[in-house]
Amino acid sequence: MKNNRVLRSLSLAIVLSVVAVVVSPAAVLAYKQIDLYPGEAELDSWVHVDGTGFPPSDFTPGLEYYSHVDIYFSSQKAGALDEIDNDVSVYHCVKPGLLVDDHGVFSTRFRVPQQLGDGHKREEVRRGRHYVYVTCADSRIIEAVAEFTVIRAEITLDMDRGPVGAAVDVSGADFAARDDIAIEYDDYDVAIVSGDEETGGDGEFTCSVVIPESTAGVHIVVASDETGNEAEAEFTVEPKLMIAASEGLCSDTVTVQGTGFGCMKEVTVAFSGDEVAIDETDKYGSFEVTFSVPAKGAGTYEVEAKDEAQNRDTVDFRVGSAINLSQTTGHVGSDVTVSGSGFEPDAGITVTYTAEAMVVGSTVADANGRFSVTCIIPASRHGEQMMTASDGNNAASATFTMESTPPPVALLLTPEMGARAKSTTYFDWEAVTDASGITYVLQVATDEKFSSGSLVLEKGGLSVSEYVLTKEEKLSATDKESPYYWRVKSVDGAANESVSEPWSFHVGLAFSKLPTPARVVIIVAVVLAVAYVAYEVIRRRSYQ
Repeated sequence: MKNNRVLRSLSLAIVLSVVAVVVSPAAVLAYKQIDLYPGEAELDSWVHVDGTGFPPSDFTPGLEYYSHVDIYFSSQKAGALDEIDNDVSVYHCVKPGLLVDDHGVFSTRFRVPQQLGDGHKREEVRRGRHYVYVTCADSRIIEAVAEFTVIRAEITLDMDRGPVGAAVDVSGADFAARDDIAIEYDDYDVAIVSGDEETGGDGEFTCSVVIPESTAGVHIVVASDETGNEAEAEFTVEPKLMIAASEGLCSDTVTVQGTGFGCMKEVTVAFSGDEVAIDETDKYGSFEVTFSVPAKGAGTYEVEAKDEAQNRDTVDFRVGSAINLSQTTGHVGSDVTVSGSGFEPDAGITVTYTAEAMVVGSTVADANGRFSVTCIIPASRHGEQMMTASDGNNAASATFTMESTPPPVALLLTPEMGARAKSTTYFDWEAVTDASGITYVLQVATDEKFSSGSLVLEKGGLSVSEYVLTKEEKLSATDKESPYYWRVKSVDGAANESVSEPWSFHVGLAFSKLPTPARVVIIVAVVLAVAYVAYEVIRRRSYQ
C-alpha cells in the first residue's frame, strides 16, 4: 500500500507538471487586470487605477521582495505581451515604479497628460480613444490593458494657412451645451462674422472669422465657452501682395500693398526683377508703397515684394501700349511727333491717320518697346481724328483735333455788281490765305439763294483766284431783269469754308452770233437811221 501511495503522488506531480507546461502565458496573464474610473475625462483630470493579479511584494523580514509596475498612457493600440517601444512608440509614463502590495494589488491615480512625449514619437493628446498599459518595472512587456476616452474641447479650421483677410471657418466640438462662444487670435478677440455664436445641444458649433493684420508665421486661434472649456488651433499667415491696378502703361504710378510680411522689416519691390521701390513693414507686417512702371515692351510682368526674412509674394501686371502726341491740335501740314511705349521690342512701327488709316510715319521700336517719329498731318476734315501706332500685334491710339476755323471770305472783283459780261465770262476775286491751304469753289446760279435747281455752274478745286469760262461753259444772254448771280467759296485743307456775298451780272447778245437775216435787218435799220439823221441836219441848215 505504501508503494501505491507513492505511485499516486508521483503520477499527480507529473500531471501537474504537464499542465504547468501546456498552460499558455496568456492564460496566466488573464489574472492580471486593471480598472479605470472614470473611463473618460478631460485633459489634466484625475483618473484612478486599480490593479489586481500582479506579482506580489513580500514584506517578510529577511525575505523582502518589492514588486513594482509602470503605468503608460498611449494613443496606440496594443495587447498583452506586446512591448513598449517596439509595438508602442507614442506614450507617456504616468506612474513609474509603483509598488504592488503583498496581495498583488495596487491602487493609484494619475492626471490625463496633454502630451505624449516619452516615446520615440511626440504628439499632443487629442480627443478620442486612448490606452493605459501596465508593465512590470523591470520589463517592457505589457501585462494588462484598459481603454480610456479623452474628452476634450476641440476646434478645427477649414484652412490652416492663408493671407491676412482670409475668411476661416472654425468648427468646435465637446464644448458646453448651449454656451456662448468667443474666438481669440493671438490673445485678442476677433469678431464672428457669420455662423454660430453659441454651441448647440451637443456642444458643437461652426462659425467664420476674418484673419486680422498679423505678421508672417504661426498664430494661435482659441475658441472658448463661458463654462471655461477652450481649444486652440494653429493658423499660418502667408505674405500677400495686392496691386491697385493689374494693368497700365509705362510711367504710370502704381500702388502696391503687402500684408503678412515680417515685423518692421525692410521690403523690396521689384518689377520683372528690377528694383522699383523700398519700404519698411509696420509691426503687423503690412506696408504700402508706390512706384513708376518702368519702360517695358507690351506684355505681362511679375511684381515681387520680398522682405529681409525672405517672406515674399508676387502679382502680375500687364504693360499696355500707349502713344503721346507732341501736339494734339493743329492744321494741315503740322509736324507732330508721336512717342510710344509698351510695344514689342525691336518691332517695326507704323503710324496711321484718320479712319481711312493713311500711313503718315514709320520707325522701329527700341529694346524696351519705345519709339518716336515725326509725322506731317495730311489734309483731313476738321474735328477729331485718330492717330494710331501699331507693331502688328499691339496698337495704341491718340486723338488729334484738326482746326475748325473758317478761312477769310474772298472779296469779289470781276464782274462787278450789275455789270454786263461776255458769255465766256472772266471771274476774278482777291486771294485769301489759310494755314491748312486754300482752294476755291466758283458758283454761278440764276437764283441768288443758289438753290440746287438754279446752279448753272460749279467749279471746285480752283487753286488760283480767277477763272475764265470755256466755250463749253459759256453763259446764255440775259437782260438786267433776269441776271446771273456768282459767288466764291474759300475752302481750306480741313474742309472749313467761307462763302462770299453773291453779285449779279447779265450777259449781252453778241452781234456776230446773230442769224444772218437779223444782222441784215439791223444793218439796214442802222443805215436808214443814219441817213435820216443826215437828212434832218441838211434840211435844217438849208432853211437857215
